Amino acid sequence: MTARLRRILVAAAVLETCLLSLAWPSSAKGSWGDTTPPPAQDSTTPSNTIESKVSYKYSYQGTGAHMAPPQGAAWRPPACWYEPAYSPEEFESYLNSHYVSSENAYAGMARDYGADDFHKGDKGAWWELKVPDLSRADECASLSSYAWFTPGKPPPPEVSPVDPRTLAGLAYANTVLPPPAVTVRPTPKNQLVNLPTEVAFAEPLDRVTVTASLDNAALGIHVASTVVAEPSELRVSTTGDAQPASCTYTLAKSGGGYKLNTHGAPCNITYRKASPGGGYTLTTSLVWKVHWTPSANPDGPAANPPLPDGESQAPTTVVVRESQAVVR
Repeated sequence: MTARLRRILVAAAVLETCLLSLAWPSSAKGSWGDTTPPPAQDSTTPSNTIESKVSYKYSYQGTGAHMAPPQGAAWRPPACWYEPAYSPEEFESYLNSHYVSSENAYAGMARDYGADDFHKGDKGAWWELKVPDLSRADECASLSSYAWFTPGKPPPPEVSPVDPRTLAGLAYANTVLPPPAVTVRPTPKNQLVNLPTEVAFAEPLDRVTVTASLDNAALGIHVASTVVAEPSELRVSTTGDAQPASCTYTLAKSGGGYKLNTHGAPCNITYRKASPGGGYTLTTSLVWKVHWTPSANPDGPAANPPLPDGESQAPTTVVVRESQAVVR
């Protein structure tokens, strides 16, 4: 490929990626955007628009926060990946209609990738690089905008085609965890000094699953992964003067859901002093154990490498009073 043609391709890819960043939720917001599941792909979108064709299926679509690993965990979603985009004929038509150069794009690309006629007649497809988060674009700077992949032949180590492992990272980043919905006894506004604070789930909790898949029937590409987050324990902590100041409870699975009731438990937060005017903050934190399967089946065998645990939280303001008895 000539230096001029490479500059044209790179400039076009940067422009299209910038346009993509306006539509793709950025990880700079925390976990790739808000809690609203991505909208269904619009069939009227031109095929030459740089956008991910990965689709998602959610078991939970309520409010909450995107799943994020615990603080200090060295894990992030994939920075970029390749997705199947064009047959040889489609790739030639796309380049020659979108890039203008003193040298024919056909000849330049064919020479650059060591093949004549854009691999026409060969088994395989042209894949396109996806870089959704511009803040991490430097991690993908050495990759070409397009790559030719043949079925059954592993790509070079520096290339990351979309595969079950990549999709598992995307599903993880798009998983929304519900906040812990607990009932507090006594009620938050009527806590008493030296009386244990008990918590119970208002309703049994279900696991949360997200399936990320990419299907391109024309190119024979069908790949999927499912992330499964199961609630495992609840931590309760307080800003108030209490003994103990925090308790951790293991959840019990019963009837297909996870239940909790700390009545009579050996550890329940017990306040020792009445709260000030603003009250104390009682925080409940759910820990979710996470695994993934290399398919659309959430009940399939777990795969490696493992994914970090997730966590969801909910604060509650409690008012603590001292109980006084009148002696006559």
